[in-house]
Amino acid sequence: MALFGTNITKIATQTLQGWRGLIKPYIFTTIAIGTSVTTGDLICQYLESHKKSPTGETIAPSSSSLLSWWNRERSRIMCTTAVLVSTPWSFTLARIVERLFPGKQGIQIAKKMLTNTLLAPLNISIVFACIILLQGHNLRIARRKIKHDMPKTFVAGTCYWPFVSFINFRFIPLNYRPIVGSLAGAIWNIYISSAANNPKLNPDGTIKAKAGIETTLLAETSGTTVPALQEVWKTLDNNNKNSAVR
Repeated sequence: MALFGTNITKIATQTLQGWRGLIKPYIFTTIAIGTSVTTGDLICQYLESHKKSPTGETIAPSSSSLLSWWNRERSRIMCTTAVLVSTPWSFTLARIVERLFPGKQGIQIAKKMLTNTLLAPLNISIVFACIILLQGHNLRIARRKIKHDMPKTFVAGTCYWPFVSFINFRFIPLNYRPIVGSLAGAIWNIYISSAANNPKLNPDGTIKAKAGIETTLLAETSGTTVPALQEVWKTLDNNNKNSAVR
């Protein structure tokens, strides 16, 4: 009986020490992913607000405020989703695939990459559902959003994330993989921000009437990755040229 009690105490102590060892990397992961998602959303909002109209005029808010283009509620929702969904998903998945397929051999890396790819639709669906619900919509609207936008977002991700995953699994220690992934996700999160907020919806799920020429990056690029990223660089280049002229 005493031996049984000793074993239970030993297991409990080891478990507690294991959990304590996860606290620091989890906090760092939360900060890294939250910052990455919020930054991507800010860049996305900036680019959307500085789009040029068909007449060549910049579509920018009339307010003189420096951050008049910033929708703080949208950024809050994106950051909340990063903390509630993206962080625990990335942190847990990194450890699961490493336990299932340990090592840095080519076959093990391929298995990890395949696992990440196969589970990506679930991750994207949960992210979209969380954002839609935080925007005040119901599950019916969330299902509609997932059905409409998840497949093309998944296809877009397969053109980007396998390369990031290979570098992560081959060269980066386990505790730092979600952090490195969040750095690589800075560009991806521009796309996700536009995809998650396109189209803009009313609480009943109907599409909001456009005010002026308000748009999103994906709305103008048919929802595909390469044109969307090209639009990002084009807008940044135009803004830099305008700044130089001034």
